[in-house]
Amino acid sequence: MAETTFPIRPIKRVTGVAAIRANKHWQRRIRRILSYAALLFGASLMLFPLLWMLSASLKEPWQIFSSPIEWIPQKWEEVPAGTTGQTLNLWTVQRNGQEQQVVTIGTRRYTNVLDAALLTALQTIPTDQLSAAVPQAVQIAGESITLNLRTDKAGKQVIALAKDGDNTVVATLDAVRGAIARLPLDVVNAGERDTFKVGATELKGRAVTTNGTKRQLLPIGPESELTVVAPPGMLAGVGFVPVGSLTAGGFAKVGGTEVKLYKVANDPTTYISISGGTWQPIINQEEVSAAAFVAQAAQLKEPASRVVQGIALPTAKFTAENGAPVDVLVLLGGTGESLVMPLDKAGSVRLARIGDLSTVRGDTFKGTPVRVQDGYSERGDVHTVMVVSEPRDMALIVPQAAVTDAFDVNPATLQRATHTALRFQGYREALQTKVGETYFTSFFRNSFALVLLNTLGHLFSCILVAYAFARLRAPGKGILFLILLSTMMLPFPVTLVPIYEIFRDLSAVNTLWPLFIRSFFGNAFLIFMLRQFFASIPRELEEAARMDGANIVQIIARVVIPLSRPAIATVVIFTFWWTWNSFFEPFIYLSSPDLFPVSVGLNFFRDQYGTIFYDRMISASVLSMLPLLLIFLFAQRYFIEGIQLTGLKG
Repeated sequence: MAETTFPIRPIKRVTGVAAIRANKHWQRRIRRILSYAALLFGASLMLFPLLWMLSASLKEPWQIFSSPIEWIPQKWEEVPAGTTGQTLNLWTVQRNGQEQQVVTIGTRRYTNVLDAALLTALQTIPTDQLSAAVPQAVQIAGESITLNLRTDKAGKQVIALAKDGDNTVVATLDAVRGAIARLPLDVVNAGERDTFKVGATELKGRAVTTNGTKRQLLPIGPESELTVVAPPGMLAGVGFVPVGSLTAGGFAKVGGTEVKLYKVANDPTTYISISGGTWQPIINQEEVSAAAFVAQAAQLKEPASRVVQGIALPTAKFTAENGAPVDVLVLLGGTGESLVMPLDKAGSVRLARIGDLSTVRGDTFKGTPVRVQDGYSERGDVHTVMVVSEPRDMALIVPQAAVTDAFDVNPATLQRATHTALRFQGYREALQTKVGETYFTSFFRNSFALVLLNTLGHLFSCILVAYAFARLRAPGKGILFLILLSTMMLPFPVTLVPIYEIFRDLSAVNTLWPLFIRSFFGNAFLIFMLRQFFASIPRELEEAARMDGANIVQIIARVVIPLSRPAIATVVIFTFWWTWNSFFEPFIYLSSPDLFPVSVGLNFFRDQYGTIFYDRMISASVLSMLPLLLIFLFAQRYFIEGIQLTGLKG
């Protein structure tokens, strides 16, 4: 018999996607990777707002809404302005290929103009035959000047000068090169409005006097800006003076721009003003509380203005009965009586920018109306300060001779000088700012009190009712249980008005009673959940307890409750969550800020000021979320176990 042979086929090596399909181990690994990727993606979407709030609460106010988002908190570096107690922000700029830290000492805006005496060959062209204006840098007399150039139908670059109905008056770039100049905007705007003719075309511009010569100029834009900067070392000689004591001292050339100079009365030195604005004298409230008193007008003699901590403030000599005269600072003057304090006790008198005092509130001190700012932040310290005297316009000035290395830059090239730093000041300010005549810590106290009372009420009422439905025999128990569950179908607004009227008639409005007393009468959802759990407990355990002589209360306390810790923990978590986040009911029932819980207090914190301090607002929001996060992190095992058991058994 002939031997049968079979052809041997080469084994094909499976690679790529086919190999993965054939290998179950790789399939499981890929499914696991995809599952984790999907979970991470979903978690990132859920955690994004929380992470943003946490990072924003640790940022400087200017960085909170920066675009694009900067996740790492940065602090803007500052440098002291001499001995004035003020600080200036530092900037970085590239100079000669190296990064240098500077402070700004002046900014001047410029615009391009055409000298009417040098204008010739104007044209009138239909507007639809001109392209849109495009800013372009053009070399004029060796200087780069940006002009708004258009292109006509013939492809020539032109500058639009005026409108003439559906036409535009233009001049070619080549024809006006010699007439173009760049002048400070304030100089151009200071000129009188003027009308002049170029050929048969009437144009409107300004009559400006420069270098003693009156010129007819036509502003053509665009406007530009140059900032003068200098190394921070020049701040050692900075002084603080009233704006009214400054007089114009001309200009000093710095690069391609100028910086304005000033003179102070009876001082031959020329100065540069590096910062100005309205400032308000303030003093720490603790100093006022410790040393201030009310003096009658007859007790104050020799009123005078004296420099106190570098600030000119009203003072007087106070003479008490059978006492020696004492120099006092007049904090708030009046015709009949004044609020004063000894001059040597006023060590915290200083100036504050008026913009930092936008949350000033009214108050009284020893019967005298005063204005107080809570949570005033200054170089990392937070104080409650009182506004004294009158606001005044002040300026930080530095001698021109001290500015030895100033140069001009485009402000767009300036970058903030920053370093990584966590800022906890927002939390301190949130806790130390008075909100609705109380402090934010009072809201936490009220919320915790409501959580405790509601938790006790739910545990007491829901455990008893749930055990009765789960174990006790009674006719109609099933119908009663259905009625109980049906109460969950009632919308909250339906019951709001009648319940409010009941508490109003009981004179309980604007008290905490409406916010917790109902928990002692049960909660349908929590009763249902506990009933399901209690029904899963073996009856044999209760029968054994009865044989040992235990009554129902002892069975609940010693058998049911110890075996129901996961379900009870779930009740506690739900009660904490509902009470802590409840907003509408406290908002309806409460009107006194000292009774507000965190949810309402946070909203009041936001709405009481015309200007919202987002750093304090976000920090307060993070603090309000912290208890919920902590209780879930530490009790999540009981929470998940309780949900699983009550949902699977019964």
